[in-house]
Amino acid sequence: MNTNSLISEVFTDIESGKFEKANAILSDNFRASLLGKEVNRPAYISAYRSLLKGMPDLKLHVQNIKTEGNKVTAKLQVSGTNSQPIPALMKGWHEIPATNKKVEGLIMDLQITLKDDKIEEIKNAKNSKGLFVSLLENIGMDYKKFQEN
Repeated sequence: MNTNSLISEVFTDIESGKFEKANAILSDNFRASLLGKEVNRPAYISAYRSLLKGMPDLKLHVQNIKTEGNKVTAKLQVSGTNSQPIPALMKGWHEIPATNKKVEGLIMDLQITLKDDKIEEIKNAKNSKGLFVSLLENIGMDYKKFQEN
């Protein structure tokens, strides 16, 4: 599978709730930043599962994919409506109530590392706390309120 297809497919699978397919595209050593913490593959997939429950119309559109060796940059356009409560994104977090706020055109710059035709790392290039912080801020939520104290 070529790089563009691989990157697009993981987010298409997440968007459509095909978490097992998305999981297979991520390497065993996968890591990402989630709410300011480095997480592994199961935690990342679980967080997206929760997000999809809270935003059933979630759309993740990958664009401007550029590859240089095993490093990839891309833009991820996120849209959807927080019409349902978002279950805890991580262990120790609290449910995020529905805001009924719509996210449109939120674009995040991703840095992705590949290894052996799998995704080894995904980072939000402009927010070290990760994609979820940017998304929650966009719907007017202070993510710190949902952390366990």
